[in-house]
Amino acid sequence: MAFIGPARYPVREPFAGGLEAFCHITVNELRDLGHTVDFFAAGGSDGNVKEFELPGVNWGDRAADASDTTYPEGGKEREDAAFAELRRLLVQRGYDVVHNNSLNPFMFPGEHSPEPLPMITTFHTPELPEVRGAILAAGARAGRFTAVSRLTASDWRIPQPIAVIPNGVNVERWIPGPGGPCAVWFGRLVPEKGPHLAIDACAMLGLPILLAGRKGDHGYFERELAPRLTGGHARWLGELSHAELRRLVGNCAVSLVTPRWQEPFGLVAFESMACGTPVAAFDRGGLGELLRHSPAELATPDDVSSLAAAALRALSHDRVAVRQWVVRNHSLRRTALRYAQLYEEVAVQ
Repeated sequence: MAFIGPARYPVREPFAGGLEAFCHITVNELRDLGHTVDFFAAGGSDGNVKEFELPGVNWGDRAADASDTTYPEGGKEREDAAFAELRRLLVQRGYDVVHNNSLNPFMFPGEHSPEPLPMITTFHTPELPEVRGAILAAGARAGRFTAVSRLTASDWRIPQPIAVIPNGVNVERWIPGPGGPCAVWFGRLVPEKGPHLAIDACAMLGLPILLAGRKGDHGYFERELAPRLTGGHARWLGELSHAELRRLVGNCAVSLVTPRWQEPFGLVAFESMACGTPVAAFDRGGLGELLRHSPAELATPDDVSSLAAAALRALSHDRVAVRQWVVRNHSLRRTALRYAQLYEEVAVQ
């Protein structure tokens, strides 16, 4: 089978975001289950097909302009051309299943490659008009679809049915930790993730907070985060490997998750809980949907006082019960087995 990852960043540690982490751990789990997986991703990824690598986004000497949603001049055109070429390669090789996790419309049939593929596309984001247009134009040739939450599935206005398969956590690696004196926030440092609100909530409680993650928007970091990192109660640790993140999270008292957009899933919440670290999160998007009946504390979106109160409540949660809920409901093995069953259905059509 072929597994298609995103093109913007290499899929390797420290992961640029949750999508890159999902692709890496899912490919490894599928291989552990005995599947032969050709992984196509950006150059510099781990375990990918080296003779065909997607171009990535290179800002060169304009690093200060970099963001996770824009391109340098010519970047989008290079990416589209690479995906068109990749699709033609997949048709030529005749894979029994193609699992598409990219956000590029050229993965669907069109003038560049009209042939159908036995393809499953997983939606990891709210609807993207360019991708939706390509799906509608392709009709039945577009393949089958999954989404990481019911809310994300409902956001995509396409005629095809969308199966919901939530992401999973490798609970053999994200293991229980003892907790500690600090709160933690980890993920991409971008406006839509709202880490500055986590800092403000912890300041209200007098609770120190540690942040870890990549600067996904340099302007946002300088405007909103840098001033908040000068008072002593908040500290940014930079980008960390997954092993370093697991140690960090397991040694913290509570994890804050603060989406300011319709978060489709929110993997960091489930990774935190796998360490036994209770979560206080904004009740927004798929994250709120999936945590609704969990041992997590939900707060009114964008409300710092509500988030502080949720974090205070979360501090009293039993760490063993927090982890057990993730093991039962969101293990990586469970997710991979659900995809494997879907692959079998597609392969025999």
